[in-house]
Amino acid sequence: MTGKPHLLRPRPPATHDSPGPAQGVAPEQLDYLFDEPAAPEPTPARALGALLAQSRLSGWGDEAVRAALARQLCRLLPDLPPDGRDTVANVALRALEQLARDHVTFVRAALATAIKDIACAPPPVVQKLARDVERSVAEPILHCCATLTDSDLLTVIAAQPAPWALSAIAGRASVSAPVSTAIVEAGDAEATGVLLDNTGAIIPEPALERAVEDSTRHRALQSKLAARPALPPRLALRLADFVDRSVVAVLRSRPDFDEATVAEIAAAVRRRVEWIERAPSETPERRALRLHRTGALGETAIGDALSWNETGFVRAALALRAGAPVQAVGLVLDSGNPRAVTALVWRAGFSMRCAMQVQARAAGIAPHAMLNARQGTDFPLPPAEMARQLELYGLQ
Repeated sequence: MTGKPHLLRPRPPATHDSPGPAQGVAPEQLDYLFDEPAAPEPTPARALGALLAQSRLSGWGDEAVRAALARQLCRLLPDLPPDGRDTVANVALRALEQLARDHVTFVRAALATAIKDIACAPPPVVQKLARDVERSVAEPILHCCATLTDSDLLTVIAAQPAPWALSAIAGRASVSAPVSTAIVEAGDAEATGVLLDNTGAIIPEPALERAVEDSTRHRALQSKLAARPALPPRLALRLADFVDRSVVAVLRSRPDFDEATVAEIAAAVRRRVEWIERAPSETPERRALRLHRTGALGETAIGDALSWNETGFVRAALALRAGAPVQAVGLVLDSGNPRAVTALVWRAGFSMRCAMQVQARAAGIAPHAMLNARQGTDFPLPPAEMARQLELYGLQ
């Protein structure tokens, strides 16, 4: 049957024998009955319902379908109500949380790639993705997602993730001081290098100081430190103690250093060159004894020796300054015990800064295991505890 139903056809025009508009309904008021029904407005609720229904019909078992669902859900996120109690938002959140736990890496990676740039991404979802063990899933979130807070990032770093995760965090558009400190303290040279290259990273001076110390073992960090904006002059001077000539040239050419700082850098280089060009007949131990007798066996000499990896000189110097047998000093340095090494340097009358250098370069203690200074410069242990540590190695 074609045409419109008979019952819906308008009445004929009114005559003197038929009722007028005052007694019935004007024909033009019934025109809407013949119009095609308008399509419902595509609200987020309708779009989400259609999306989920289509996914069910297509088959939840297909990973390609689930990956497509993840991408489309992320497109809907900006239009969903922000109120967490809203039914539509809750349905979307549950679907995203389920996809973030999907057993197929491809699906989780699709979700991570789609959600990483969305400012309103649900925190539970991105936190789950950020802790994923698969690089293709976690790396985009760690590197880009603005929803992750400093607390979230510090939790990830504290879990000792893979090096690529640290590098992803270090390369974020902005990195706060606490997060930068945690990355440096994690001791991964590649991540620290990414951080030093990142002009959007705020790196506190203590963290830069730690990076300078680490650069004695990881030479790739030296040029990055030399070019780092706002490098404190005192750290530049320390860096000049052990870097090669190309790095020193970068330090000396920095426009933010005054003439006095440049002169000190040059002097440090000359002193280091003179140290290694000493008479071949003078052993490290004899040199330590000579400097001790002349009152010149100070932290500068220890630093110069460490820059050339002269552990024999350092052992002899610590023994002379601490009044301890060389054999006992050797036991402490070989122990890998950061507390005992720090106590030995304290007994020798040197600073905590020197203790950190000795831990790293003479005792070979890993960065994450080193005993750090308190408030940047102070010894972190009370004298009684340091004396007790030395007693363990026969030093009374």
